[in-house]
Amino acid sequence: MASPALVTAAPETLRVLVVDDNASLLRFLVSAFSANGCIVSQAAAAEQALSVIAAEAFDLVVSDIKMPGLSGLDLLRAVKARQPGTPVVLITGNPSINSAVFGLRHGAYDYLPKPFSIREVQDLLQRVRADRQKWDGQTPLPSGLAEELARRQTGVEVLFKIGDLALQGLEPVAFVEQVLRMFVQSMKSDAALVLLRDENGQFNSRHQGATTLVNGLLAMLQRSFESLVATAGRQTFSLSAPGDPVDAIAAVIPGLGSSMGVVCMAREAANGAFVPDERELLLGYAQTTAVALQKMVLRDNVERNLVDTITAFVNAIESKDRYLKGHSARVGLYAADVAQLLGLNSDMVEVIRRGAMLHDLGKLSIMDSILRKPDRLTAEEFAIIKSHPVVGAKILEPLRFLARETCAVRWHHERFDGTGYPDALKGEDIPLVARVVTVADVFDAITSNRPYRTAMAVDEAREEITRGSGSHFDPSVADAFLRIPPGRLEEITHHYETLTSSAPDVPAMAPTK
Repeated sequence: MASPALVTAAPETLRVLVVDDNASLLRFLVSAFSANGCIVSQAAAAEQALSVIAAEAFDLVVSDIKMPGLSGLDLLRAVKARQPGTPVVLITGNPSINSAVFGLRHGAYDYLPKPFSIREVQDLLQRVRADRQKWDGQTPLPSGLAEELARRQTGVEVLFKIGDLALQGLEPVAFVEQVLRMFVQSMKSDAALVLLRDENGQFNSRHQGATTLVNGLLAMLQRSFESLVATAGRQTFSLSAPGDPVDAIAAVIPGLGSSMGVVCMAREAANGAFVPDERELLLGYAQTTAVALQKMVLRDNVERNLVDTITAFVNAIESKDRYLKGHSARVGLYAADVAQLLGLNSDMVEVIRRGAMLHDLGKLSIMDSILRKPDRLTAEEFAIIKSHPVVGAKILEPLRFLARETCAVRWHHERFDGTGYPDALKGEDIPLVARVVTVADVFDAITSNRPYRTAMAVDEAREEITRGSGSHFDPSVADAFLRIPPGRLEEITHHYETLTSSAPDVPAMAPTK
């Protein structure tokens, strides 16, 4: 009697992106992965791949390391920033083996040495599918996540340290030198240059790095100076060309009246090119430096203008996300109305408004893929989300003049009954500024659309505030909030529409809730 046939389950269909500038190898990769049950997308350059991953999620990315323009290592960093759980496999020739090892230390799943066969592709897919079964549907945190979070947090901290330096009474030259050191450390640059031109057309520069690198950076800047100035500070500019031994980027320091400035960064090609989020960070550095220099020269009220710059930055990055548009601005409006109804003086009303504008500052350092995840968070991801009040307070800590506003940043997730975080404060141990911002923040969250639910109507949301009085909210603050006329609440819910038309071009930030 014949033995019964074994029934083998069909392998899981994986969505794979393959990236290689060699057309023949790219065709082979597409054919090999398609023949093994994969839905395959392709890109002939890392820059093209970045556009593809911005629009679609993948189960596996396979990329050559050595390509013109951005390298496979640069693509690896970009994929980990957008889709941290996606395995990335690097293709390497023998001369690039050190790069492959570097990639493995920075979150690469594996590497394929050239030449490789169909069998090696099959073995790779078998490992990926087996690991996906171990993950059981959860997106694992990659080994490089802690490093990525630290890098993003450092970038945000530098933006605020620039403003703090401007308050210390430094001369502009000393200020620029200290700012330059912060830029180099945060962006891990091999060379950097800040060039200022005064109202008489005279140039003054400060730089860091090896002399040969700095001289090369100056030569590239001179070659591209007019094109760079034409950007008017709205975007970063690539100074280097494909094949250059260094990758160099620059941004105009805008708005210095008849004078102007430029900040440039260079990194040796062997250490990796600047990826898009680093370019956006350099633009933020340039804009913040411009404001600080303006106020130092004009002897204006630096504190007030620094806060305005910070809040404008928060508004602009929120406007990039349809679920987040105007969140902090609306929370500021609700909170200021509550403060007035509580009978607080104008100084305290302004403190509460500013604290509300800054309350979610710590989320700037959290990866978008975690903030925007529509599915249930893992325990590790939720712990990262819950860290944002402490991270935001740490960012503001050097700005002593914002000490009262910092209370709202650290404690806006505390609850009146003591069950909140991060410090489980209870009752009036929670500073008043935080108690006010908590009500405003919750109301805006539940009256705004989110990926996982639709917005509540204003009347329904007011009932939620009533139900939370005495447990989640200070009863006196909740009562003041409920005295805001419903028509006024409706008006504030549409406030973002006036923000998006005037927001400058700055990096995107993920949803608040």
